[in-house]
Amino acid sequence: MRTVLPAILVAAAACGDASQPGFTSGASITTTSLLSSSGTSTSSSADSTSSSTDDSAGSSGSASTGTVSDVGVVPDFPSGQPPGCKGKVDILFMISSLGTMQVEQKQLLASFPGFIDTLEHKLAGFDLHIIAPNPTGEWAGDICEHVPEGCLENYPNCGETAKDYECVAFPKLTTNCDRELAAGLVFNAGFNAANRICDLYGGNRYIISGEPNLPDAFECIAKVGTGGGDPPMGDALIAALSSKLNGEGRCNEGFLREDALLFIVVINDTEDTESKSWPYQQYNAIIAAKKDPSSVIMLGITGQVLKEGEPEIPGCTYDTDGKDELHDLITMFPYYVEGDTCAKNYAPYFADAADKIAEACGSFVPQ
Repeated sequence: MRTVLPAILVAAAACGDASQPGFTSGASITTTSLLSSSGTSTSSSADSTSSSTDDSAGSSGSASTGTVSDVGVVPDFPSGQPPGCKGKVDILFMISSLGTMQVEQKQLLASFPGFIDTLEHKLAGFDLHIIAPNPTGEWAGDICEHVPEGCLENYPNCGETAKDYECVAFPKLTTNCDRELAAGLVFNAGFNAANRICDLYGGNRYIISGEPNLPDAFECIAKVGTGGGDPPMGDALIAALSSKLNGEGRCNEGFLREDALLFIVVINDTEDTESKSWPYQQYNAIIAAKKDPSSVIMLGITGQVLKEGEPEIPGCTYDTDGKDELHDLITMFPYYVEGDTCAKNYAPYFADAADKIAEACGSFVPQ
């Protein structure tokens, strides 16, 4: 078990077709060497579970970069091979807002410029959907209304870490989707959160290509704060891929596309002890949604075991037993990267995972 401390981010270098979007030869962020490898995908016949509901859609609401390097262009594939990419990537950021993430969220915020750099350079020209699903099924702003360190002692705001929060008024602006498990976050509120409704281009609960201010929009959906509960990450992931959330009239309508690569980013510093599903069920749900494991790229930035001789970062959460169900899920897919939530910057992990889109392009053939 990990120690729980009190307190509280394409596929489409259209294969062999220079007229289609693809990896540019422009600048992109790379810094330190990363812990990454490729694994062998496995499957299971067990049924997947889901924990989403039928609420209709509601409101729609930085740091240092590393050495600049050239990514290069995607090589042509063998003659006669069907194209494996159509220029579309759906990016799903599962980010914990648990109070243990206080130190980690500062590192996450420091990573945002690097995330944007990868999106704007490595994935330039791709048709992107970017969503940050609600990992708990709660609206984190509610805690501000009820705890002493929130509105009870700091009215009309929620204290030093939430001065932009508007007590009493903010809860009245929420919709059913703001409290829906895995619905796209467009109203992050509470401690260390964005504390504003995201005004996203297109009016969805996710970012789409053409967003005029990508850095601001990304921060708005991904600055989740530290006032959330213990997230059932696996269950939330299943729900995020369900027709109940992606179907017509639903909270995430249109996010998940059959002919797009799926890029899943999980940022969580504790074990997933709240999910009722197991990794094999979560894997099956992803395969049910995407059909082909080669259409999925996994990035897991999770708590890691503190290595002998390395200094401990005060307030950072470490893995104490080396057992992590999220690791088990991530490594089931052929294209994955793993990172450490205690790293000072997560952008290199994201850039490394984005590089694997070139590999996936050669394998994934939309059904």
